[in-house]
Amino acid sequence: MPAISLWRRAGAGEGGDAAMKARHLRGLRDELIRDLDLAPSATTETVCLRLCEVMAQRLQREVRLRFDDLGAGVSGLWAVTDDDVHVVIVTTARSWVHRLLILLHEIAHMLCDHRPMQLTAEEARALFYPDLSPDMLRILAGRTTLSRAEEREADQVAGALTQGLIDWAQRQDTPPFEPGRDDLATRAWYTLGYSPRGRHG
Repeated sequence: MPAISLWRRAGAGEGGDAAMKARHLRGLRDELIRDLDLAPSATTETVCLRLCEVMAQRLQREVRLRFDDLGAGVSGLWAVTDDDVHVVIVTTARSWVHRLLILLHEIAHMLCDHRPMQLTAEEARALFYPDLSPDMLRILAGRTTLSRAEEREADQVAGALTQGLIDWAQRQDTPPFEPGRDDLATRAWYTLGYSPRGRHG
């Protein structure tokens, strides 16, 4: 698989022509959805795992996904180890659809060529233990250096990716995932055009 055609490297970063940005964003979205090659029966959980597999292939780097309780005010973070392993942590305090939305935001940072948090060797080892200390998570979550502009850019790209997944889901005979009872995720999902039909798995 060829190296990833990043959002910014495609000439669609901040300050570019609006039409060009929209065209690049649609292309990036369609390319990623195509690479996911999802089965019609894909669940939200399997979509999360598949997203990280595709990003690992495109970045040609290992991408590890971890779900953990990040505490109040933090939903996800992205970091890289000194040997270039990318680690994404997503909170467990939300529905699977909400977790997917959080993961898409962190993946959007990768696509935008933003700079991840750099982990020390000791922090990296700690992250890979199953019983990760909540204190360590709070420390890491407080070290993000991403700017407001970068967060806005990631939101834009993540929104387009979410729209692509919703469009894909609605083409299936049995829509594979829906927001459930998570009010915030439900509002986001329906705002982006989700319209359930038929039977849900």
